Amino acid sequence: MSRPPATLPVVAAVVQEDAGGTLRLVTAGAPGLLGLAADAATFRKRHIAHWHRAVADRCLDPDGYLAGIDRLRRNGATVTRERMALADGSLLERSFLPLDGVGGALWLFHRAADVGEAQAARDRLAMYDAMLQALPAQIALFSTSARYEYVSPSAIRNEALRAWVIGRTDREYVAHRQRPAAIGERREQAILAVVASGEPQEFEEVLEGADGSIRYFRRYDVPIFDAQGTVTRVLGYGIDVTAQREVERQLQQAQKMDALGRLAGGVAHDFNNLLTVIGGCGEALRQELPPDDPRRSLIDPIIEAGERAAELTRQLLAFSRRSVGTQQAVEIGGLVNRTAGMLRRLIGEGVSIEIDAPSEPLHVRLDPSQLQQVLMNLAVNARDAMPEGGTLTLGMRRTEVVRPDIDLGSQQHVELEVRDSGHGMPDDVRRQVFEPFFTTKPVGQGTGLGLSTVYGIVSNAGGSITVESTEGVGTTFRVLLPLVDAEGATVEPVSGHEAPRGAGTILVVDDAPLVRGLVQRQLAKLGYTILTACDGVDALEVARAHDGPIDLMVSDVVMPRMGGPALARALRESRPDVPVLFMSGYANDASLLQVMEEIGSGFLEKPFAVTALAERVASLLRVS
Repeated sequence: MSRPPATLPVVAAVVQEDAGGTLRLVTAGAPGLLGLAADAATFRKRHIAHWHRAVADRCLDPDGYLAGIDRLRRNGATVTRERMALADGSLLERSFLPLDGVGGALWLFHRAADVGEAQAARDRLAMYDAMLQALPAQIALFSTSARYEYVSPSAIRNEALRAWVIGRTDREYVAHRQRPAAIGERREQAILAVVASGEPQEFEEVLEGADGSIRYFRRYDVPIFDAQGTVTRVLGYGIDVTAQREVERQLQQAQKMDALGRLAGGVAHDFNNLLTVIGGCGEALRQELPPDDPRRSLIDPIIEAGERAAELTRQLLAFSRRSVGTQQAVEIGGLVNRTAGMLRRLIGEGVSIEIDAPSEPLHVRLDPSQLQQVLMNLAVNARDAMPEGGTLTLGMRRTEVVRPDIDLGSQQHVELEVRDSGHGMPDDVRRQVFEPFFTTKPVGQGTGLGLSTVYGIVSNAGGSITVESTEGVGTTFRVLLPLVDAEGATVEPVSGHEAPRGAGTILVVDDAPLVRGLVQRQLAKLGYTILTACDGVDALEVARAHDGPIDLMVSDVVMPRMGGPALARALRESRPDVPVLFMSGYANDASLLQVMEEIGSGFLEKPFAVTALAERVASLLRVS
């Protein structure tokens, strides 16, 4: 009794087409080998395209399978073989044999025999998929007709939408998302340009989110070539560069503000020199006239106008000030009252300002210009919170703050309260208001640095700032600064106050002849011997030529050839004990603070009153 033949597993499939592309042979096991639902008879006598489409649907890369058909035919080789991955992760080997004598061709298919190789391929595919999902960039693979073949979750988070877009173009995707048609057209044009030229394309997109936020993306489309150098696909990837664009914008804004600050500083320097001469000469004339002289009625307005102009210059510089911050005891009520005029111009007529000043003088130790900057930043935020108008209240009072770091457990502070009647802030915004670069303003209308600057100024002064806000009611900022006594507070000269006289030799250095002449004339009247120089180089020559002592140098900070800080260091080499009084209307020199610490010098801001100059000179000479 004979045994039936053993059933062997099907490991290969053969398909034959004639010269016209009609299938003449499909081996019985071919469909099963490739996982096709139809039997072999379904394909016989049909065009080879039906077979290829069915097999392509089983491949991991259907378009790649179809694109390879024409490439195999064009090669014209006796046998051409290639491998590809099926959807189940196994490998399929496809061979093409042209039948030159009878016309047509044979197609041979078989599974890869090396199971380990197939598993390795599946592992590689899994690894690549994990990598693509982890990448922050948006990855997509396009066919040569600009249709999606793959898109990463980072590009389209919605899984259903990600599946829907496969096989579609960006025009269809953009229309589905109801975005401007130009976006899809631009993307598709770039992909087709890569296919046509084989050269990468790069462009930038600006997209608006559902919440109105603006995002910037840099798009790259690069070609993928086969072994013959033909573009078979296009790899597209996009990078979110919104943060980079924001940093660039902030840098441009900072550079613009820096340029504006430099321009304002240069103008202020010259303007303050003129105001020094106007005020100094006016004060000198007033001192020479008796109190009942009718000509004083012409001099007093000149001096008053000069003082108001000087105050305006200081307020303007408070926005982008670079001058040396001189901490001093400041009477906060007086400073708030003096700043209120500028605040009214700053916030407009729709917002009224109410000032609740204390009956007693309260002093804090701070650079006056920095305290003005705090007030202006808080006032601007209050104005923005009251677009339809409202009330801004500035209140000051003495308060006691518990301090565990001091023996008594508490310390007297001054509380500055800035309260508005605006729309208020939600809690999530309130918690972030002091963070650098945080802003609720539209793009291009705020750097997010205003309140962080306020926080820094207050912290550096040993104080603290808090914010309370209720939506629909308003916002209150509370600034706490340590209370100090009045020693060291700037005392403005009163009319008729007599400047102290003295003796000694003073070297006066200033590149402005009018200022140099005024200082020389006024100090000489008070009994001092005066040497003059027009800049640092000239001053060193004058000092070398002078045989006697030099008891004090009064020098401008910004001068041609050699400025004040460099001059002070150079003069100290030959005359180590000479005290220095710097004067400037705008000191944009980082080395000034260092040299002031090194030699213990003083600083006098232009424009200054003659009596203030005389008092600082007398004070430095007494100390020395």
